[in-house]
Amino acid sequence: MRLGHERQEVRLAKDEALRRSTLGVLARLQSSFPEVGFSLEATGDDFLSEARFWAEDGGGLEAGLAYQDRFAEGMDDKIRAAHLIAFYSNQLALALGSLYLGAGIVAAVRGLRFEEFSRVYGERVVEAKRFHFSLALPAAGDDTPADADAFGETFAAHLAPIVATLKRRTGLSSGAQWRLAADSLAGGFLEIGRALGDEETGMARALAIVTRAGTPLFSDRLCYENITVEIGDSAGHRPLSRVYRLRGGCCLYYRTQGGSYCDSCVLLAPDERRERLQVHLLASQTG
Repeated sequence: MRLGHERQEVRLAKDEALRRSTLGVLARLQSSFPEVGFSLEATGDDFLSEARFWAEDGGGLEAGLAYQDRFAEGMDDKIRAAHLIAFYSNQLALALGSLYLGAGIVAAVRGLRFEEFSRVYGERVVEAKRFHFSLALPAAGDDTPADADAFGETFAAHLAPIVATLKRRTGLSSGAQWRLAADSLAGGFLEIGRALGDEETGMARALAIVTRAGTPLFSDRLCYENITVEIGDSAGHRPLSRVYRLRGGCCLYYRTQGGSYCDSCVLLAPDERRERLQVHLLASQTG
């Protein structure tokens, strides 16, 4: 009996250490990504299960689709669905990816809500909405490896019923949605890696997921590219340089009123895309 009690104490101590480590990672990265909410085991009547939130007869699905109208005029349902799956997948990637890259944990979503939040842009305060995820740690004694396969399977399993619902509701194909989800995962991992000071690991782990053939997230055109711009002719002047995620899917923004191709769009010729990203890089230094 004493041995069993000691084992239980060790297990409880490990669980508490994991919880403290998790809370530390979440606190550090939440400040880097205020556009998404994530908490450990948050509760409340406003947190709904994935199934309830995304039910076709519920309010979450329609609220998410309607919110996309703020980003462009002239959207139809397919464009709204493309923007919603990209938007949601990016926020999911930032929430789950923060624990995966920051603490080596493959967490699960126990609940979510769509909430109001404010964001400051210079001297402007913008009212917006974000998804807030209540995250759950692996069960005690769960020895499943926290590797790229496990994360990819967890991420895809969460998205699969949402992709199916959006296809039925809007007609946007599953393939188009999964390509956008893979783009969002790769972009989110790049952002997290940058926040942690380790872009290379973030990119490597994303690519290990999206280049795995036979999975829903497989994307053969998604990639990263280091964009550089020369800003002077001094021998000692270093060029500007930044890694960008290049899309494998299309969000259909070009089909909206006054819309155009995104700077990293898969439909652009490589040279034009590179030129656009160089302009973006320069603007990010002077804006």
